[in-house]
Amino acid sequence: MLKMNKETVDQREKQCRGIGKAKLYFEKATLPVCPRCGSEDTAYVQCGIIGRTTNIAAATTKLKLIANGPKPGKHFCNACNRFFD
Repeated sequence: MLKMNKETVDQREKQCRGIGKAKLYFEKATLPVCPRCGSEDTAYVQCGIIGRTTNIAAATTKLKLIANGPKPGKHFCNACNRFFD
């Protein structure tokens, strides 16, 4: 689900090219439902917080960033706040 309006994404795109394209990639992704609560509001998990990934994660709920690995799971449920594979 988008968390930013188009104007803000366009502004950040000027600062870091490719953010808009990456946001669309995550938005179009088909992710598994949470095995615990059944929510479809899930996200990919990525390690490393840099400007580019921070901007993408700020634009969509389909990307969960954690500072350091290893990843506690491949996916994250935004509804129950748990990681899963």
